[in-house]
Amino acid sequence: MNSDFDRQRLVGIFVAEATEAMDVLTKAFHPSDGATPTPAQLQEQYVWAHKIRGASALYGYEGLATMGALLESTLEEAPSIEVAFWPKALEILRGLVTSFESQLKVVAQGGVEDQSVSAQWRGEVAGLFPSLSTTVPADPTSLPLDYLVPTLDAEVLSYFMPEADEYLQAMELFLHRLRQDSKDGESIHALYRTAHTLKGSACTIGFRVIGDVVHPVEDCMMAVREGRIPLSSDVLGVIGRAVEVIRLLMRRDDGKVAQLQHDVPEVTQALLQICNGDHMGVSAPAAAAPVVQVATVVMDRPEEPACSDMGSGPASTTLTDEYLLPHLDAEVLSYFAPEAQEYLESLETELLRLETEQDNPEVINQLFRTAHTLKGSAYTVGFQSIGDLTHYVEDFMGAVREGRVIILSWHTDALLRSVDVVRLLMRRDPTSLDMLRQRYAVAMQGLKQLDQPMATQVVESGSAVNRVETPVEQELRDPQVIESAKAAEDKTAESKAVEDREVIRVSRDRLERLLNLVGELVIGRGRLEQRLHMLEQLSQQVLAYRGRLVESVHSFEEKHTFTLPTASSGQATAPAQGFTGVSDFGSLEFDKYDDFNILARRISEITADISESMTQLSGSIRHSHEDMSHLAQLTLGMRDEIARARMVPIGTPFTRFRRATREMARATGKEVTLVTSGEHTEVDTGVVERLVDPLIHLVRNAVYHGIEPAGVRVSKGKPAAGTIYLHAAHRGSAVLIEVEDDGAGLDVEKIRAKAVERGLIRPEVARSLPESEVIKFIFMPGFSTADEIGDQAGRGVGMDVVKRVIESMNGHIDVESILGVGTKFTLSLPLTLLIATALMVRAGSEQYGIPLQAVREVTMLTSSVHQRMGERSILHIGEEAIEVQPLQQVLYRSSVPVETGKPVVIVRTAAGMIGLLVDELLGRQEIVIKPLGSFKSLDRSSFGGATIDPEGRVVLVLDPARLLAREAQAAAAPELSSDATASADSMVPYPEIVEREASEQWLLLIDDSLSIRKFVGRMLESAGYKVHTAVDGEEGLRMASAQNYRLILTDLEMPKLNGYEVIQGLRSRAQTQQTPIIVMTTRAGDKHRQMALNIGANSYIAKPVEERALIQEIERVIGKEAAARQ
Repeated sequence: MNSDFDRQRLVGIFVAEATEAMDVLTKAFHPSDGATPTPAQLQEQYVWAHKIRGASALYGYEGLATMGALLESTLEEAPSIEVAFWPKALEILRGLVTSFESQLKVVAQGGVEDQSVSAQWRGEVAGLFPSLSTTVPADPTSLPLDYLVPTLDAEVLSYFMPEADEYLQAMELFLHRLRQDSKDGESIHALYRTAHTLKGSACTIGFRVIGDVVHPVEDCMMAVREGRIPLSSDVLGVIGRAVEVIRLLMRRDDGKVAQLQHDVPEVTQALLQICNGDHMGVSAPAAAAPVVQVATVVMDRPEEPACSDMGSGPASTTLTDEYLLPHLDAEVLSYFAPEAQEYLESLETELLRLETEQDNPEVINQLFRTAHTLKGSAYTVGFQSIGDLTHYVEDFMGAVREGRVIILSWHTDALLRSVDVVRLLMRRDPTSLDMLRQRYAVAMQGLKQLDQPMATQVVESGSAVNRVETPVEQELRDPQVIESAKAAEDKTAESKAVEDREVIRVSRDRLERLLNLVGELVIGRGRLEQRLHMLEQLSQQVLAYRGRLVESVHSFEEKHTFTLPTASSGQATAPAQGFTGVSDFGSLEFDKYDDFNILARRISEITADISESMTQLSGSIRHSHEDMSHLAQLTLGMRDEIARARMVPIGTPFTRFRRATREMARATGKEVTLVTSGEHTEVDTGVVERLVDPLIHLVRNAVYHGIEPAGVRVSKGKPAAGTIYLHAAHRGSAVLIEVEDDGAGLDVEKIRAKAVERGLIRPEVARSLPESEVIKFIFMPGFSTADEIGDQAGRGVGMDVVKRVIESMNGHIDVESILGVGTKFTLSLPLTLLIATALMVRAGSEQYGIPLQAVREVTMLTSSVHQRMGERSILHIGEEAIEVQPLQQVLYRSSVPVETGKPVVIVRTAAGMIGLLVDELLGRQEIVIKPLGSFKSLDRSSFGGATIDPEGRVVLVLDPARLLAREAQAAAAPELSSDATASADSMVPYPEIVEREASEQWLLLIDDSLSIRKFVGRMLESAGYKVHTAVDGEEGLRMASAQNYRLILTDLEMPKLNGYEVIQGLRSRAQTQQTPIIVMTTRAGDKHRQMALNIGANSYIAKPVEERALIQEIERVIGKEAAARQ
């Protein structure tokens, strides 16, 4: 009776699901207004037919699966059916639904389906639409790809996969014990509980096929527990086979679909037969001895519903848009968001501490208080979903604090998962609601499981469950500990209140605007300094002119001030009209003045006045200089203070790295410890945000490629646990970040061989290339020496992006590695990105700015240190040999002679060093770097931005990294052949290193699917390409006409213009006639492929695309096209 009930329960689940699909299709085929539905209106309904087709096949109902396949293919091709045939097609669709429903009732009542019904409908469809009948597979029980390899969220998978692997290992262990003792009641119960938990987890995240396979395992073990079937070796063998199938499903390998299509139904049917007591011809015994019952077991989890009851996750239907993304006041949200972020950082940090400090009451108390505060804040502002989630966290930590619950490892996983979900909720992204519902449901289910009572002993049924307190619980229940914890809590709350009174929150946007204004003030101050300098120069000129005037006046005075007029001169002064007696005096008795005498005296007086004014002006200019110097100090102080307000401790993301290291170590089965220092080193928030991805990639590489497995480390005399060191510190106006591991180190010879294999360097040159230069190949796009390619590493995508991001912030990255000892990456970055110090230079008639961070030194090019080697100019500094090129030649590819006696600026990046010959050094200057914006002509130039000089002119600022990369690409000069060759080549961009030009060129991706544009676009950007996207064929054709693209990728089935029309349009235009085109589509048939290639496509790729294969195909097509042009 019970076995019949189990079988009927499974059938009932299928019938309910199929009935729902039929109801939807019936309403679609019979609209309420009585109108005839159009093909376009019905096309999207094929997903329901697809769903019931797969379910029918899984349960072994071939007739229903055939009718589902006929419905699916007819609906999918509905728009292509001619109008004259549509009424007949609609009649067939309605008939198929009616027949399906009738056969479904037969199945629901325990009957057998009539195969002739499905055969008749196949004939009907073949008679009217021969082409459609061929789309129905000969084997209707074949399971669809999206059922066997479902599309799931990557982060959810990262939680599920390690957990599922633990469950499978546990199942294998219990099976092994049961093969030795089939009466082991503890193992029977544990196997049942493990299967039950794995089923619930798989169904919750949407991995339904695993749930469907493990569900009968759970039912079998329940039947064994109840004594309805014996636990024979055959039963254990089938369950072991089910575990193997689940492992194969977890590999998510498209190449194993054919095998899974056979194995999944086979093992499922075998398990169902066992449940019915019909396995291997063995019938269920009338009364089997009951197995010893077990009360509880360590890490028991609460009951979960079956897959079909779950849908996309527990309670997912109640997670409305308004619940997940409530409408909140913008101002309130602006206060709540940064506060919540602080609480989340605190929760994550303390949870990671809790894993190693489970007996620390301070950590437990802090977690409880933080969750409590975040819950209250969320409820206060109206963010109920966050409040509900953190309420569970608070309750659980309260139970831990009171000693009612023991902390286990999976508890921390569930709590950290909830923190991640709260972060997603805080993003308030309406485009990710479906994903958010799923993750919220998973997190909520995990939190609900936390408060289940744990037992430390397994006892027989009917016995009392004796709970043993651990030392941690005893300590937490100690009144003194509780009292001290409460005192610490009160102290924390008091200090927090004081801090809140002393701190105000300022939005980041406002700080951005303030810093921009300070930047403008720096420019204005520079302009005033320039004006003052000009005024001072004018003052000096006036003083010089005054000196000449004084000299002339003195000479004039000597000649004319006291000269006595003579009668013969004809210039005698006429007698004064008021008094005529003056004429009675002689020249020695009375001074007489003519016009020259008066002019000389007046000029002398004016000169004295000018001298006095100039003295006052010089004093004013001197005081203005002092005031300007003070203003400069105030401006810089203001800039520094506002910049400090934007500063955050670089240790803020370090918590994420600890979390990531923990997860990656678990995934790889390695023991890894992350040691951090310098967490309080402050850096501009913009730098920190852009730094997270490069650092997480370096840490990931250290875990996956650097740290060896524990066994290997022990055999080498190392500790079993590997260590990754993450250190940050200030050095001048820069911050240094070191990522170091004590792993295997870089295999330089392997890198050298891979570079030769890829054609990046000639073999004879590679043999003499120094190790420091060989290591730089790891920064080449697509370069990888990994023997295996995984989801997280080994794809050759990442280190080039790390280098590019670091250098885009005017920083550089260095690598040190010793084989067998470890590797260290050192990142040097400016403290802030908006205001920088630059060395201003003149080359020709133009001025340029060079970020001081990239300037190693400045020297003069003299004949004693200058050497000509072929067409190269080499500057010798100590034992180093550095190539020198005129800056004008580097920027504009014009021939400029190298002249001695001029200054050389030595610029250094991770790619190497180069000496830039300039005409004049204009000095050091604080500059505000502005982006180049929409100046497309400068996109691929050597400039990283622009600034405004004190005279109001735009001055371009060099990007040293891009400049050296262009030099490496353009280098085609012969090799150095003298004794200094090796040293020179070790310091300059190596001419035989072939950088991919495509990393600086644009690709066009045309696809009507947003997810495809985002997913493939990120693939291409990770490989170093720049990507424009178009939403349909018409927009793609328009964009291709407006700009030249290195390569175009296009889908086939798109609105407005399909892919074939796009290809024809591109090939009919002279501008795009030779542009490589790759078709990327789900249509894998030869007919579609051949047509695309015939009308002008260069390559054809079937979706889904694999990242490495796509990048290699793009490189092949681009390389072939470039060779054809040459």
